[in-house]
Amino acid sequence: MRHNLPAINVGDQNLAPPQDYRRKADLYMPMTYIVRVLRRVLPPHAKISDDAKKTIQECVSKFIFFVTSEANETAHREYKTPIYPEDVTAGMASLEFNDYVEPLTVFLNKYRAEDPKRTASVQVQLPMAMRSAAQ
Repeated sequence: MRHNLPAINVGDQNLAPPQDYRRKADLYMPMTYIVRVLRRVLPPHAKISDDAKKTIQECVSKFIFFVTSEANETAHREYKTPIYPEDVTAGMASLEFNDYVEPLTVFLNKYRAEDPKRTASVQVQLPMAMRSAAQ
């Protein structure tokens, strides 16, 4: 049986996988970060099964992907290439994660105010939909 595999010449230097190829592990947030957060919020005596860690890792990673995709669409609608924090908050508002938008905005403004290297003069405002609901 003959397989249709691409021919590779001896002199070919580009043996990297295709650009759309990603290892499954590359798609998830590192487990050490997941465990670190869990240890902070759970009581010291709490035990976390490996299955629970993997499930939380998948959920967190999918949530980040979901919000980032929406932020990316928000940036593209405004003809911006990079995604800025304002795009993330607008994306979260459009996904109706309204309970998180205001605390995220407050945190971001405090972070920028504390670090002079960050654009401290730029204050993030709540997305338009959130401002009208807050008033």
